[in-house]
Amino acid sequence: MIRAGREALVEGHLDALHSFALAWTRNGDMAGDVVQRTFLKAFEKLHQLRDPGAARGWLVSILRNEIAHEYRGRMRLVAWDGADFDGLAGEAAQDEGIDPSLLAALPSALDQLPDPAREILLLRFQQDLSYEQISELLGLPMGTVQSRLHRAKAALKVLLTGLPAGKSTAGGVA
Repeated sequence: MIRAGREALVEGHLDALHSFALAWTRNGDMAGDVVQRTFLKAFEKLHQLRDPGAARGWLVSILRNEIAHEYRGRMRLVAWDGADFDGLAGEAAQDEGIDPSLLAALPSALDQLPDPAREILLLRFQQDLSYEQISELLGLPMGTVQSRLHRAKAALKVLLTGLPAGKSTAGGVA
């Protein structure tokens, strides 16, 4: 029974965790290593997972710690080169009216964001975590998560479009 639970945990979350790790590390080997260590730690602490519905957030928390451990004493975290951006765009990717040039510019724009802004966008749109899950994962109040996500999206919009946040191409409010 435990083996089946472990297999389901890996199968259900491996791709998402690997995408997250690859986005942060920019290195396929390193991403694979931290994901493997994440699952090893998760298996050791599987008894601590109280709500199977919260497994993704729990695993991302372990993964973040493993990435931080990997980078202790190294240069600042960088992200997004070679990452899978289809998942990042979230609801917007489903909108057929997206300008392909904006999607092409996304990696470079995200690289210019500070780590906290990049991370909160990654958690929300790539990992599809709810505001509540992000709040718990980062240990922040809900209002802080909402404001940081709003500011991160506004900064990303400025980088992608060159327009000040809150402005549309018609000059009105977005």
